[in-house]
Amino acid sequence: MDDTPTKEAAAAGSPEGPGTDPEEDRIVVLSTLDFPIVGIGASAGGLAALARFFEAMPARNGMAFVVVLHLSPSHESHASEILQRSTRMPVSQVRDSAPIEADHVYVIPPGQQLTLSDGHLQLTETERVKGRPVAIDIFFRTLAQVHRTRAVSIVLSGVGSDGAVGLADVKEHGGITIAQAPEDAEQDGMPRAAISTGLIDFVLPVVEMPQKLIDLWANARAIQLPADVADSVRAEPPASLDAAREAEKALQEIMALVQTRTRHDFRHYKRATILRRIERRLQVRSVPHLPAYRDQLHQDPSETRALLQDLLISVTNFFRDRLAFEALERDVLPTLVKELEPGEDLRAWTPGCATGEEAYSLAMLLHEALGVREPAAGFQIFATDIDERAIAIARKGAYPGAIVTDVAPVRLRAYFNAAGEQFQVKKQVRDHVLFASHNVLRDPPFSRLHLICCRNLLIYLDREAQARILETFRASLLPGGLLFLGSSESAEALPQAFTVVDKKHRIYRVNHSAARPRVPPLIEPAPALHRAGAATEERRKVRPVDLHARALERFSAPSVLVDADHNVLHVANGAGRYFEMGSGVPSHNLVANIAAPLRLELRTALLKVKLGDGGVEARRIRVDRPEGPVFVDLTVRTFKDDHTGAELTLVTFDEVPAVDDGALGRPAGVSHGGADAAIHLEAEIVRLKEQIQDVVEHADISTEELKSSNEELQAINEELRSATEELETSKEELQSTNEELVTVNYELAAKIEESGKAKDDLQNMIASIDIATIFIDGAMRIQRYTPRAAELFNLIAGDIGRSLLDITHKLDYDELAHDAEQAFKQLRTVEREVAGTDGRTFLARLLPYRTEGDRIEGAVLNFVDISALRDVERRLEVGEEALRVAAATTKDFAIMTLDEAGLVTTWNAGAVRIFGYSTAEIVGQPAAVIFTPEDRAAG
Repeated sequence: MDDTPTKEAAAAGSPEGPGTDPEEDRIVVLSTLDFPIVGIGASAGGLAALARFFEAMPARNGMAFVVVLHLSPSHESHASEILQRSTRMPVSQVRDSAPIEADHVYVIPPGQQLTLSDGHLQLTETERVKGRPVAIDIFFRTLAQVHRTRAVSIVLSGVGSDGAVGLADVKEHGGITIAQAPEDAEQDGMPRAAISTGLIDFVLPVVEMPQKLIDLWANARAIQLPADVADSVRAEPPASLDAAREAEKALQEIMALVQTRTRHDFRHYKRATILRRIERRLQVRSVPHLPAYRDQLHQDPSETRALLQDLLISVTNFFRDRLAFEALERDVLPTLVKELEPGEDLRAWTPGCATGEEAYSLAMLLHEALGVREPAAGFQIFATDIDERAIAIARKGAYPGAIVTDVAPVRLRAYFNAAGEQFQVKKQVRDHVLFASHNVLRDPPFSRLHLICCRNLLIYLDREAQARILETFRASLLPGGLLFLGSSESAEALPQAFTVVDKKHRIYRVNHSAARPRVPPLIEPAPALHRAGAATEERRKVRPVDLHARALERFSAPSVLVDADHNVLHVANGAGRYFEMGSGVPSHNLVANIAAPLRLELRTALLKVKLGDGGVEARRIRVDRPEGPVFVDLTVRTFKDDHTGAELTLVTFDEVPAVDDGALGRPAGVSHGGADAAIHLEAEIVRLKEQIQDVVEHADISTEELKSSNEELQAINEELRSATEELETSKEELQSTNEELVTVNYELAAKIEESGKAKDDLQNMIASIDIATIFIDGAMRIQRYTPRAAELFNLIAGDIGRSLLDITHKLDYDELAHDAEQAFKQLRTVEREVAGTDGRTFLARLLPYRTEGDRIEGAVLNFVDISALRDVERRLEVGEEALRVAAATTKDFAIMTLDEAGLVTTWNAGAVRIFGYSTAEIVGQPAAVIFTPEDRAAG
């Protein structure tokens, strides 16, 4: 089990302490926000799903939403504007550092990565790299690390697998995971990848998600857990002492049920860890307290398995805590490899390996470190976990495409094969890792180890369990062996057993010289069949079966045990004298290493045995030696091993000394009577054997040539595979670009719809004000015009793009070209009254045409019909003139006008008659001079 809360303070589990971001080596602070943050990841088809989601989400919901899309960095995004039409919550594109508020929606900008720290969204520049986009995974991870149990991750429509890795972190830290139902998604790639992880809590159509979130948040606020809970678990003690006792009793019953039904004992796990996992199940099952959940466990046995999976959250990443793995690669492994004895293989163990990423990470590092050693050495990694589901995933070695976040491109090409939306671990790494189900607290450990990589397992166990496991590790490691722990762990529970090598990155060297404390077993082992003392005494005795085996080996004929491919498995005493190392690449094949005189007969015998003969004997094969010739009886027998079921073959060499008979060297027992015939037959046999040997040698040469051709074909195959991988990478890039284009296309469609509506509104507005308007560019070409303008300028639809000066009109307006040029070159408004050829009068108003970027790209010509206004003005002028004449000629009334200063400006005939002043005398004089003092006193 690998369960790493990034925010755990070293081994103590501080609830609010700062932690280190393993990817950036920077301090990240836990969020202090008390409301859920919902991270929503989407790609192709995601904007439509998001619009439906927010249409169904009430504006006052008590949650914050962060939308992460795959956006093209070369295109300005309008996603926030599009989503704003679907909700009354404020929707904004994140800029710089933005504090998160409830009932708000935040949208990632193009070309950026989004992370969360201390209640603030942070932007970091990202360069477009080859392969799959990973923006969703990056945000989900930081959301999980910072916001913990109040984090929610949702995966919507999209192509690829982005989000499948990050949501695992959300669930690991106690959050909720939701995926859109594949049949409800426009593109089901991302939802299916998320569902395939087995870590999704709810699979829903997008319109049902808002209500589910509201229900989850309402239940989360009502959850009651036992008191004295550390870490970030919400711990509100029940209202009464009886309720507290009932909750504690329910907790004990729940753990007993888990142990009874699953045979997994969690008594030595930290209380905070257990309660955080159970709190997650309370949210998923919508129950507010432990007694209710206990009742559900009794009613629904399948929930026990779900709880077990949450307790065993088997989540990890490749090269988790990157800087720690770099320290291991740079400072530790070269020394460890250098200290290996010739022919010694390096043995490592990764307990709590989860789904295998950590074990494969170590395998890659060891493969690289041992590859430069001369002579090259092998290695074996034992990867164990108590979660059988996780072990099954690890054995397959197939991981989502989002691992590009964690694995460098060089290693990705070297150690993985692309398989659709997944990466498959190559055989050269997979063959070195042995996966097994194993409980480190109960089962016997592995031995003679050079390295133990146990990261982020001890932090969930109490101190007693930590001490027991560390003692187990010390017993398993060879002198000088290394222990590699997680960033929040230490070996302080057994300080005398290990010496610090790298304190920062938690690397220790075993100390076998220190006294070993008595650490009692945590889980009682199975009853032994004999007393320990008796077993020890039994081991000291030599068993008769071993004596018998050694006696048989000493006095029986020399023999060799080979497998079905004729590779040597074991060589008995004395059989080595029948071996002869051939030239070329060393091989374990028996036929390639047997003495030349025996090779043909042995090859024939092995072939006969393979064809079905249970045993084959080849007698009297002559072998020349410096001390004289000998004859060998060769026996080949095949059998099946009862334990493994493997087909094995035993080859026995029975040597018969030759008796010298003249120059012939005939064996004893050959009669002298048939000497000539025997000589002839022996010579014929020798000749035939030489011919057969020549044939075999030619066959061997042909085989070598075929091998060379095969190697060439393999090289060509590797080149083709490399080209396939490059094409796969190109396909992924095109797929990523296509996703971005789909999103951009949706945004553009929305903008076009918006622009079309604005155009309709503009046209209706222009038509309603009944003004003749013409839009022209800088070259006087017509761009657009209103229906009223067509009456003045004889315009038709085909005139768009023609020069305005080429069009006839009904205006007496010779200055048209000059005024238009003044408008868009000197940036001033030109107004002029223009007479029409039909007697009407127009007000020509010409303005510069300004774009959104404040550029001048032509002019706007407005022609307002003011004929009626001019008729009214003329009638008013005639009336005014008649009134003026009447006032000036009347003698019955004195009519005069004064200006603001009180001076007389007009003086009619009646005033001359009444006051006696002539017009010349009074105009310009104060009105006061008209009246006498008596008049002024009276007035």
